[in-house]
Amino acid sequence: MVNAMPRALRNPTVRGALFYFGYWGVVGTYIPFLYVHFQQIGLSGTQIAVFATMLPLMMLTSAPFIANYADRSRRRRGLLALCIVLVGLSMLAVGYGHAFWQLLPLMLLMSFVRSPIAGIGDGLVARMAVKNGVNFGAMRLHGSLGFATVASACGFLWQELGYEPMFAVACVGFVCVAGLGLLLDEDAAVEPANASWRPMLADPGMRTVLLTSFLLAGSLSMSGTFEGIMMNTLGGSGLFVGLLLGFTGISEIPMMRNAPWLANRFGAERTLMVGCIILAAAHLLYATAWSPLVLLFGAVVRGSGFGLSFVMLVSISAKRAPVGMVASAQAAVTAAGWGLAPLIGIPLTGLLYDATGGPRSTFLVCMVMAILAAVVIGMAQVRGTFNEGSPDGTLAAQN
Repeated sequence: MVNAMPRALRNPTVRGALFYFGYWGVVGTYIPFLYVHFQQIGLSGTQIAVFATMLPLMMLTSAPFIANYADRSRRRRGLLALCIVLVGLSMLAVGYGHAFWQLLPLMLLMSFVRSPIAGIGDGLVARMAVKNGVNFGAMRLHGSLGFATVASACGFLWQELGYEPMFAVACVGFVCVAGLGLLLDEDAAVEPANASWRPMLADPGMRTVLLTSFLLAGSLSMSGTFEGIMMNTLGGSGLFVGLLLGFTGISEIPMMRNAPWLANRFGAERTLMVGCIILAAAHLLYATAWSPLVLLFGAVVRGSGFGLSFVMLVSISAKRAPVGMVASAQAAVTAAGWGLAPLIGIPLTGLLYDATGGPRSTFLVCMVMAILAAVVIGMAQVRGTFNEGSPDGTLAAQN
């Protein structure tokens, strides 16, 4: 299939970059405008938190099994494209809901079909990076660029037009992105040596990555739920909400680009620990922000920490994954971080939001979680946990 592509698309870096730019660009059309829209139609903080919990629930309960099926059947690319199309159609349907009980089944459906996309997509691109010896961060940074560019533009558009067009725009965008997913390498020749989860979970290094993901990505998902509302509370308009996302996305790019260089110089685990510390500082800024401009500065710090830590989490887990189970490994990391942690934390932060009359207290919880993630990585380094090989004696780089 690669030989039949135009010359430019034969480059794996180009295909990976296009997929990330397209997918995260479309996500930028509605995140976190969607939660501001829900607030404006009269939903409470607790009801918004229920909707925000649905994606983590699906990432925990269904996404790992879908990704594992994709590994075993070697149909990762087709399942990825199908899920992206279904997200677009369900997003369109959400635009017609105006009450909590109308939106509940639609949000559940959208969360179900979106849940495996991150694990399968990151697994495919990470495998392409390892196979072709290219920089994963150089591909993933285009996702941040797409997200920042589109979110900033949409902040202005939705301020002028309202949020109603957002749903149709997102639907069309996701349908187009599904085609970009089909351009990724399936790598059908690689079959899992052992399709069970036991070899992966037997690796102490992988268990450490899962715990770090639980703390780190959990803090990010919880702060992301309320950052748009925080900007709105500080008096920022829809344009400022878009700039919040744009500043976050743009600041991710330098860190993603240079993360492999930093990892080669200082070690992947130390680089990940630094990313955790930067995120803790960002959440402290969020909690103490007194103006939209201060919150925008916090977004720059948050984006830098995310860019560094995300690339390291994906890279470390991809290298430790058993043969043929890169998608399953990424889905497990996603389930721990973007599934279990927010599933526990978002309902609690929703209640905390209602009890304290604002989101500042939620950002303090996120700060503590990021600090704990840095501590976990530091303790694992002292114990030499990451010096052990993967359980079957192979790493993804040797697949």
